[in-house]
Amino acid sequence: MSGRIIEYRIGSARIRIMADRKVYMPSAATLCLARNMRIESGSRVMDLGTGSGFLAILASKLGAGEVVATDISARAIRAAKSNAMLNSADNIDFRLGSLYEPVIGEKFDLIVSNPPMTPSKSPLPRYTWGGADGREVLDEVIRGAVDHLRSGGRLLIPVISLVGIGRTYRLMADAGFNVKVLDYLTHPFGKRLMRMLDYLRSLPYADYVYDSYGRLCWRLLVLEGVRS
Repeated sequence: MSGRIIEYRIGSARIRIMADRKVYMPSAATLCLARNMRIESGSRVMDLGTGSGFLAILASKLGAGEVVATDISARAIRAAKSNAMLNSADNIDFRLGSLYEPVIGEKFDLIVSNPPMTPSKSPLPRYTWGGADGREVLDEVIRGAVDHLRSGGRLLIPVISLVGIGRTYRLMADAGFNVKVLDYLTHPFGKRLMRMLDYLRSLPYADYVYDSYGRLCWRLLVLEGVRS
């Protein structure tokens, strides 16, 4: 860790995160998701793929009774634990493991996840790579969520246009969720995506837009699925 602390504000909540270039830090997608988190007091929340621990810490500050935060990266779990201490969030249970393996047989009122969705034929850092079409982790998060939500429980997840927004909406509906869109943003391509433009154009579900400055942008929607 570098020791540099970055402060974020979501509504009245203030969250301090220690920078670590090898751990997924809060991104535009994370912050958009965070602004749409609604936590019922005392509820049981799962943050799947916690990274820096940002969303788990926010859930704690918003009144969750218990938060279970998982990640496949041991370094991320260590970083998230340190960040939880930094923010005096003492009701978070951090668990190492892939997807739903650390919570077999458990159910939650809310599952929140910002899975890696960058599509690429070649491997990228694990916290951003979503496989060749960007959907490798996203689809598993959606399909597995129903078995870990109580009746009326919610899945809160972002989806970017590079992996197919409509395809994601249909997958959630087919899995048994009542789905609605909570928020929307556009974000300019970074250098990595610009280098991959020819590949992105070959993907059948990928789309992008141009902003008023003529920059290529991906779109992001925050989707909420309620288990019937």
